[in-house]
This record gives sequence, C-alpha cells and structure tokens, in this order.
Amino acid sequence: MSDSQATKNVLKTWTLISAAVIILRIIFEQAGASSAIASIFGVAWLYFLIPAHLAVTISKSGVAAPYLELLKNLFFFGLYTRLMVMATYIMAYHFQWTSPRFQLANGGVVGAESALKGYLLLPLQGAGIWIIMVCIIGMIIGGITLFISSKKSAGATS
Repeated sequence: MSDSQATKNVLKTWTLISAAVIILRIIFEQAGASSAIASIFGVAWLYFLIPAHLAVTISKSGVAAPYLELLKNLFFFGLYTRLMVMATYIMAYHFQWTSPRFQLANGGVVGAESALKGYLLLPLQGAGIWIIMVCIIGMIIGGITLFISSKKSAGATS
C-alpha cells in the first residue's frame, strides 16, 4: 500500500466513523434523549482524535512536507464532516426539529426568519467556522504529534 493510500484510508475510515456518529446523534435526539447523552455523539469530539492518528500515519509515510500534508487532510476531513453536519441542520430547518442545538437561540437554524438563512446561510456559516477550527485544533494536536514523531525517528537513526 502506498503512503498516500494509507493516509487516504485513514481519512476514509474516520469519515465513515463520523457519518455513523452523526446518524446516531440524530437518532438519539429524535428519540428524545437528553442533551447530555446526545452530546456524547458529537462529531466535534473526533476533531481531537483524528489529528494525532493522521500525524502518525503521515510521519510513517515519510512524505516530504508532512505539515502541509496534515493540513490538507485536516481540511478535507473538516469539509466532509461539516457537509454532513450541515445536511442535518438543513433537515432540522425543513422539519422544524425541536432539539436544543437546532434552535436559533443556541446557534441553530430553527426559527430563522427566512428560508435562505435556514437552508443555506446559517448552515454555511457554521460549516465555515468549524472547518477553520478543525484546521487550527488539528494543526496544534497533529503538529505536536508530528514533531514528537520526527524527534523519535531522528533519535532512532542516530
């Protein structure tokens, strides 16, 4: 398996895990589970796990620009997951879901004064902010992991 293929497989695996987490959260919310229970199934928790896993995979691959590779993969992971979450907010607006996270007062879309805001502008705004946050959080966590991995590699070769 090529080095870039290993990174693609990691990204694909985490994206599928994210899809499952998003679906489980919607099921729990629609079943009336408490916010505390539903929050356990938030995709945002994964943004703290995937950077380290991606960094280790990238470090082992020996790619020439590991930090750039990490940033690129984090961006695409954030994009994929936020598009899935964005779809849930669009559905929430359409079906007027009552879960607290979808309410306008809590940063959601239900209660938006126009369809343009409910279907497009607010979900896009949320997605954009989160994609940037995924990259920032991921570069901190993944960057530290890459730095430590490179020091270990350098120590093992000397």
